[in-house]
Amino acid sequence: MSARSAPCALLLSLLFACGRSEPERPASAPTPATEPAPAISAAATEPPAPATPDERRVLAWLDPDSPAVAYMRLPADLEPEALGELFALPPRALALLRAPLSLESGLAALIGPAAPPPEQWLARDLVVMQPVLARGPYLVRRLLVPRADVEAWLRTGGMDVETVEGLSVWTPGPNAPEAPADSAPGLAPALVFPWRLVFLADDLLGAFSLTEMGNGLGPLTAARDLPPSELTRTIGEVVAADPALLLELYVQGAMLHFDLSDDVGVAKLSLRRLVEGDASRSLPRHDAAGIDGEVLLQPLGDPAEAAAALEARVPAGAATDVLRDLYKAVAYSQDGPIVRGRLQLAADDLAPLRRGGGG
Repeated sequence: MSARSAPCALLLSLLFACGRSEPERPASAPTPATEPAPAISAAATEPPAPATPDERRVLAWLDPDSPAVAYMRLPADLEPEALGELFALPPRALALLRAPLSLESGLAALIGPAAPPPEQWLARDLVVMQPVLARGPYLVRRLLVPRADVEAWLRTGGMDVETVEGLSVWTPGPNAPEAPADSAPGLAPALVFPWRLVFLADDLLGAFSLTEMGNGLGPLTAARDLPPSELTRTIGEVVAADPALLLELYVQGAMLHFDLSDDVGVAKLSLRRLVEGDASRSLPRHDAAGIDGEVLLQPLGDPAEAAAALEARVPAGAATDVLRDLYKAVAYSQDGPIVRGRLQLAADDLAPLRRGGGG
């Protein structure tokens, strides 16, 4: 049986088995040997707490039929899309990582100074998915403030609410909210915030594009009413078992990859926090606050050629020397029908991957 026609269940078990094994050649971005080691902070050496049952509640809202899903609880200052680009994810997978910041930016523009920045009242743990027939991604995030506060902020931004299938759905209204007398008139809410929001619980907020067909609730009600798929169940088990997990992303279905001549059939990215004692020997002890990343790709062409092409990839655009070095440090190798990429990022290596792109 070719890799192209391998059953989904077999590929799923292979990919998650590969993701839990140790690489043959751990790689890390080079750190000068003469650089003095900074003091070790308590946050760097303290073992990470596992995702709590409350944080894992978002997993219950993954559409069982969605071929593209991700769970993340990345620090607020890290740019998920930049991390995905570093690990050579195809554009379809990058779209999942782009969605949380897009939602936060839209909310900030909609509500303005009437509320704190969204990253302060939206929890870091979230799920994002791309259902089969959806036009855009779906997100589910926990709230860190009372629902009444959020509803008041949404009204201030010009959102209207209606009850659909027993759920409160908020949609941008047709008219801009009244602006102060000394300010310019605002834009219509739909132009500023092209999302619908739905309260799945008092502390759970779903979001999806205004362009979805019908009321847009289908993937969320399917998650509520149907048993989980093998994929969503497996991701839930991974999240529960790994206290250091920061991101677990899985996308399947033929998709374009800008660095390869052939399409990719499956893409999987796992990011976990490095803790003291589990970094490779090439990372000094003081870099325990870094990130361990592994990407698994199933090319629909020759996996050996794909691995060679990924080894030779460089960042697009006017990248800094630091970013070029990080791209070179990702070690790719063939593992049967899969191409595996691995990189352990020291704390200092994360600078160009933070919001604002320092470094």
